[in-house]
Amino acid sequence: MKKNEDNIKKLKDPESWFDYYRKQKLIADILLEKLLSPEQIIKMKKDIDNSDFTTIFVNAHYHWGMAIENGLKGIIVKNKPYLIEYESNGQNVMLKSIGGKAGKTHNLLQLAINAGVFDTGNNLFKHESDYEHLEQVLLHLTDMIKWGARYPVSNNTSTIYKMTKKIQMVLVYGFHILDIMQPLFHLFEKESEKQSENNK
Repeated sequence: MKKNEDNIKKLKDPESWFDYYRKQKLIADILLEKLLSPEQIIKMKKDIDNSDFTTIFVNAHYHWGMAIENGLKGIIVKNKPYLIEYESNGQNVMLKSIGGKAGKTHNLLQLAINAGVFDTGNNLFKHESDYEHLEQVLLHLTDMIKWGARYPVSNNTSTIYKMTKKIQMVLVYGFHILDIMQPLFHLFEKESEKQSENNK
């Protein structure tokens, strides 16, 4: 029973989710550092089809996606605890969802909407186009979490997110993706600081 109580307390604690956001981001950042190392760059020059670059970068995308999912859930747990669904039968605690259906399907865009990321008060970006870019990035990272970094093909090709012509592929396969994600990471840290203050 004590273990169950501890697990329920942990899943209701925003800092648990912010902590996992940081761990997943750390892994992605280490992969990026590896990708940009002189040794790896020399290897990539010999890699005709860029398969090594793609493998490392796609896996970095997976961990950035998981970082964002944990950070968004941390915000939801902090600000909208009524969106936490779990079952406890006395022996086990089963987390059903955080953030509604989006929490079950790893839909980062819908999670971000549920977390209030696109609310006007957040002022993540100066330009409206950057919010559009963020939507594109979140949909792309959703695919990376669901299958892109885990399997060679999707189990349902109709659900694969396709980039619009309006947004260039370089947005997610170049380094501009870091500029788009960074304000989210700053938001998570800000929310985490607020939570720490509340816990004092």
